[in-house]
This record gives sequence, structure tokens and C-alpha cells, in this order.
Amino acid sequence: MATKADFYDVLGIGKSASQDEIRRAYRKLARQFHPDLNKAADAEDRFKAVQEAYDVLKDEKKRAMYDRFGHAGLQSGFNPAGGGIDFGDMGDIFESFFGTATRRDTHGPRAGRDLQTALSLEFMEAVNGVAKEIDIDRLEICDECSGSGQGLQSEVATCSVCNGAGQVRRVQSSIFGQFVNVATCENCGGAGRVVLNPCSSCGGEGRARRRRKNSIDIPAGVDDGNNLRIPGGGDAGYRGGPPGDLFVRISVAEHDTFRREGLDVFSKLKINVADAVLGEEFQVETVVGEERVNIRPGTQSGSMMRLRGKGVPRLGRSGRGDHYVRVDVEVPSRLTKRERQLYDELKSL
Repeated sequence: MATKADFYDVLGIGKSASQDEIRRAYRKLARQFHPDLNKAADAEDRFKAVQEAYDVLKDEKKRAMYDRFGHAGLQSGFNPAGGGIDFGDMGDIFESFFGTATRRDTHGPRAGRDLQTALSLEFMEAVNGVAKEIDIDRLEICDECSGSGQGLQSEVATCSVCNGAGQVRRVQSSIFGQFVNVATCENCGGAGRVVLNPCSSCGGEGRARRRRKNSIDIPAGVDDGNNLRIPGGGDAGYRGGPPGDLFVRISVAEHDTFRREGLDVFSKLKINVADAVLGEEFQVETVVGEERVNIRPGTQSGSMMRLRGKGVPRLGRSGRGDHYVRVDVEVPSRLTKRERQLYDELKSL
């Protein structure tokens, strides 16, 4: 089994990187290797590796476990005290060995598998919401047989491997002795019966793989790293079972002017020394349009101005964050003779 790459190496950062550094590295690499933007053969695998690394390192608890125990610390059932995996599933083996295991019904409907895809958004698309079309490759109910799996003049017969049980029992040996392993019959898929002359379109599965464009509505206020759940957007169910869900992982591009932190947006306003000393009014751009701000006389460089309710809308709720404007006073590096004379006069006052 191949050794998984170090998550810090995947993102190209050091182990002491801050959350802001982790986020910037992820956004850069996610855009670089996103399958919609990068057609290289390994782009999708690189994108998934970057996503996995970010999912762990952005979570302080997961990151702490990873820093201490490596990839093993992220596995389900990991026991830090014992330094390994807690084999909770051994209970099923013991139940089978002692004859107390309950038989699972494999004849009935089964839910379809959940699917996941990635979607890149521009900054303002995430703020305002947008309708997007995405390509989804999934199993759908076969149009030819309407999900029955049967072709014309087909018949249904009892499976000869499991004799209609849908399960096969095998005796296996272990360090504890012999025990009975009950598994789903591979010949009939747990149905207990097989279709003779199955549907030529789906091969008797009742479901066929299709790639279609699907339109989804991205709500206003989504953020980088959010997962949107689309009920029923996954694989079709088996033998009449419900469909799975589709999970859309959101990746948001950085903006040239705005910087987002939660629901708040930050931007900069550059002014000259005279405006800082005497005061002035300016128009500043926000995510909701232009807003007028008043620079008071004597404003210092680095001052923050707050525009209430001009930030990102709350996802699925009313209200918005705020917009913060940082005032940067630009000191001229070159002066005309007249300007130097005026500054000398001010200096002498």
C-alpha cells in the first residue's frame, strides 16, 4: 500500500503555519488543480489530495491528532491510549462465531450511494448566490426496463448459488477457531433470484450510468470549504430504494479588492496626507454597491471604518455582516519644489 503524502507537504507549508496561511495555500492550489480548470491527467488526484489535506489542517482537533499520530490518528476508531485501531467490528465476528448474529435483509430495497463533486465560484457569486450547471456522472433508473432489470420475455429464477437466501455462509478459521461468515451472494446481489434474459440496456441492474448537466441554485452567503447537500442528487436506489444525496464542495476564488472573514468584508481606502489632515468624503465599493464614507480631520493611517449591514448575507437567514474600510494615508515619495516649500512652512509652524 502506498504511503500517503504529508499534508503539510501537499499544501507546501510548514508545520507551524497559521490558519490564514493554510487557507491561502489551499485556495491557490485548489484553483491550480481543479479539474474544470486543469486538464492534466493527474489534476483530479492532486485536487483531491489538496482538499483532504485542507479538511484536516483547518480543523484544530484533527490537526492536533495528525501532528501527534500522523495519518493513523485520523482513522475511525483510533485509540490514542493504545496507539492503534479499536477493532469494534470484531463484535460481528464474535456474534457469528457464537451463533448470535442476526440475519440482515438483503432482499429489500437499498438506498443509492451518496456522491460528491467540487464547484468553483467567483467571490461575488458566493456572496450573492448563483445558478450553476454541473456535470454529474451517476446511476439512474434504466429507461428501457423502468428499473426492473428485465428484458422482453424474461423470466425470474431462484439463484442457484444461494438457493434464494440472498446470502452465502462460509466456514473460516481464525486464531479463535472456526466461525461462520455470512456474506451477500455475489451471483444475485442479495436478491435471492436472478433475471433470465435481462434488460440489454442495463444488464439486469435496473440502473444505468448517465452523465447529465444538472442546474443547482447556490444560496447567497456560501463560503470557501462549505458543503452543500442536494437531496436525491446521488445514485438511484436499488430495487426501489431511495436515491442518495449529492454533496457539493464549494471553492471560492479570492477577490482583487475585498477580503472576507466569516460574514464581514474588508477593503482598503488610500488617501493623501491633505485629506487625512483636513478631512474629506469618498465613495467606496462594497458587495452591495457604492457607499459614501466621511474621513474626519486628523484621521490616522490604519484607522478602520465600519459600515454596518454591508457585508455578506447570512446563509439561509436574514441579516448581513459588516464592511470594514481600512484607511491608508499615502505619504508622497517625491515632491515638487513648491510642495517642499509648503511642507517646510508647515514644519516651521
